[in-house]
Amino acid sequence: MKKLGTVSHISKRGRVILKSVNTPGFGLTVFTEDKKKLGTVYDIFGPTKESYVAIKVYSKNFGNLDDKVGETLYIPSKPIKKWGRRKRKKK
Repeated sequence: MKKLGTVSHISKRGRVILKSVNTPGFGLTVFTEDKKKLGTVYDIFGPTKESYVAIKVYSKNFGNLDDKVGETLYIPSKPIKKWGRRKRKKK
């Protein structure tokens, strides 16, 4: 797992905002320190060197999200398999 960054605050719309160490791709799954799925990368904004990431939380089963402020979040280190057309073998 690669470190994504630390949680800065929770937005009014319930998104988790964090200051990222590196720029992730949209739609990547975000995990907590104990490897639980928190949500997906929803938006990336701010300056290029120190960008911020908005995470759309899967569900409200995490209770009070304000407890997550200051926590480190992670993304998977392996690339995600892309689904698409397979090339046909020539006969």
